[in-house]
Amino acid sequence: MSPRRWASPKRLAVGALFLPLAVAIAFEGAAVNTDIASSFDAHEVDHVGSETCGECHRKQHRSFAKTFHGRMTREASEETVLGDFDDAELLYGGVTARMHRGPEGQFRITFAGPGATGRRTVEVVRTVGSHRYQQYLAEEDGVFARLPVAWYPREDRWFHMNGAFLTPDPPPPSPGGTISEEDYNRHVVRWNDNCIFCHNVGANPGRVGERFESEVAELGVACEACHGPGGRHMSARRDPVRSLALHFADDDGTIVNPEDLSPSRSADICGRCHGQRIADDVQGFMEEGDPFVPGEDLALYTAPLFRDTTISGNEGVFAMRFWGDGTPRLTAYAYQGLLASPCAQRGELTCITCHGMHEGRPAGQLRPEARGDGACIDCHEDLGLDSAVEAHTHHAVSSSGSRCVSCHMPPIVYGLIGAHISHRIENPDPAAAEAVERPDACTLCHVERTRGWAIDEVARLWGDGDVADAAAERMDTTGMMGDDEAAPLSEVLRALFGGDPIERSVAAEALGAPRRAATEATRAARLGALFDVMANDPYPAVRRIAWRAARTVCNTAATSEVHRLPRLPDAAWMRYRPASAREQRDAAIESLLAALPPDTTTPPDPEVIAPLRAAASETAIHIGE
Repeated sequence: MSPRRWASPKRLAVGALFLPLAVAIAFEGAAVNTDIASSFDAHEVDHVGSETCGECHRKQHRSFAKTFHGRMTREASEETVLGDFDDAELLYGGVTARMHRGPEGQFRITFAGPGATGRRTVEVVRTVGSHRYQQYLAEEDGVFARLPVAWYPREDRWFHMNGAFLTPDPPPPSPGGTISEEDYNRHVVRWNDNCIFCHNVGANPGRVGERFESEVAELGVACEACHGPGGRHMSARRDPVRSLALHFADDDGTIVNPEDLSPSRSADICGRCHGQRIADDVQGFMEEGDPFVPGEDLALYTAPLFRDTTISGNEGVFAMRFWGDGTPRLTAYAYQGLLASPCAQRGELTCITCHGMHEGRPAGQLRPEARGDGACIDCHEDLGLDSAVEAHTHHAVSSSGSRCVSCHMPPIVYGLIGAHISHRIENPDPAAAEAVERPDACTLCHVERTRGWAIDEVARLWGDGDVADAAAERMDTTGMMGDDEAAPLSEVLRALFGGDPIERSVAAEALGAPRRAATEATRAARLGALFDVMANDPYPAVRRIAWRAARTVCNTAATSEVHRLPRLPDAAWMRYRPASAREQRDAAIESLLAALPPDTTTPPDPEVIAPLRAAASETAIHIGE
């Protein structure tokens, strides 16, 4: 017989403690299950703030704090204000905006102009944004107003908000005068019933007649914007036994986890802000705030805007915010793009399939496994092998033409002074794109080619029978810019000069995207076209995108074996300040051209682009984001 092993006093003590704890957890678990099974009104739950969440969820709080969501709206301080307030000046339309400090270090902006504009000084009290650009708020009698100038961190410069929203240059002021006060302040909006909804937690405009008593649970897009109000969760977790029971429960019914929701309910959380919406009870929103809480069906309160959405029976109100086939053309409609995607309609795709609030780099917040083709291959497993990819794309597996996003999510969406990928996942079809007059993935990559070439190529590579044979016979080099004076203008150049401002923005961005090595002639044609846009396009946003594209063409060419170009200097374009905007552009472009070797640029034929520009002036749109 083996000797009996007696438990040590320490083991006995632990066992004595564990038994009642286990019994307590069992009873508490039953109570937790009852709580989860019973419904409660999340609208009656208090918000607690991200700092409170961070007391327990330290890792998540640290990762959230690094995101641009977490820095969306903040009180103005030395830490939060990014702009240059060391007596920096911005001259626009005859009005000088001077950014300076008050006697106690306050951030102030003084606007001064002759005539009716006069002179006024405002104090910056809040900031909105910290990545693409930073906007500033002033406050008077409880009303916060977004100011007409903003800071562009990407280029360390001030700019007028006309250069962010798709608005053309206002009429030139008379000699020694200024543009109208209405034109200068066109993008000054009230924060209380506009920006407040999507840039904060628990927003309530609090409109009372013509006054506002606005409140937010927390400035910025913080924890409870995605997880719902945390008061019930915090109360349950204060009891250590109850907290442990919740930890082992199948579902913590006191808080929302977007990953535990259905794909559609999860997407609703993001769609609340990333998809502009319309409500039947607008007055209720203004007086009491948006009633939606995470986990609910967003459609209970609002409907996403689409191309055919009407207001008071008026049709076409939002048509210009979408391409002819209903695809969104502005970044504020990513949710609508998802809703139109087969991967969401017939599959499990949702926003957090690719994006994670606590993962990846702050820019884009892509989950590590979603970078490259990861998110797509997770479902389309048959394309996991290189040989399968090349058979599917008819492009080298290492080329951009074999990346899922390049073809299925092309950059046809304007926002934040740039062109961005579409969130409507679709198959590339240049013929269908031509029918609704929107850009197609093929010619946005093959910028020297015509739409006809793209249609023929698709038929040749993916078609069958007589169609493919006929397309192969028609294949030639027509459409190459600069290689053949008789060649038709490429689709991108046609849009660059003859499209509306969104089409021109998309085209300019495409000309600067890194592509396969270009010939000297095609690169010169690209630069010539971009310099022409920088000089003559009436929209400052389009001109800015063209400048960035031209700089990219030159900078990437510096590593080309075909032709080496110097890097374009930033200062020549951004720091030069002559008397008028037109003089500024002409002088800057002359300086840039002087920095390039002879014959580096080939200007477009004026007789070709003149009629395109004339048509474009008739289709100009005045639209924000």
